[in-house]
Amino acid sequence: MAEALSQYALQTYFVDPDQAKACINQQIAPFCKAMWANGEGRLTVTVEPEVDAKTVQQGRFLWGVVYQEIAHQAKVGGVLYTAEAWHQLMKRLHLPRKKTKTYVAGKKRPVVSTTIGTTKGLSVKKMSAYIEAVIAYAVTELGVQFSSTRWEDYR
Repeated sequence: MAEALSQYALQTYFVDPDQAKACINQQIAPFCKAMWANGEGRLTVTVEPEVDAKTVQQGRFLWGVVYQEIAHQAKVGGVLYTAEAWHQLMKRLHLPRKKTKTYVAGKKRPVVSTTIGTTKGLSVKKMSAYIEAVIAYAVTELGVQFSSTRWEDYR
């Protein structure tokens, strides 16, 4: 079932080819025809895998519990840091770096740059491993005591 986000946007979810075909014929195509009838020139349709709800829940747990409790308890040199500051440190410690090659005019070889990893797009399994690594570091290195260590229980 498609959901109208506004008069200009429509969002839907498919779980199988038959549902996709029915939705395209019964909802998306009529929506597009109505947009064109109202003078819209070009329309964009994007199809992408749905974000796993568990990763959303994991992100909420990471920011709402883990980083917040670290920010309230852990001091470095007597100073408390924000959840964002802890996030930056934990990414550097527990996520792989990403290397990119860029070809630059006048250079024979590509320039290689390295960026810090990101939690965006991690699978449920990899995000779980990241959360566990952050919690383990916070407990052993910073002495943080967590109210919960299970993202599955967080709502």
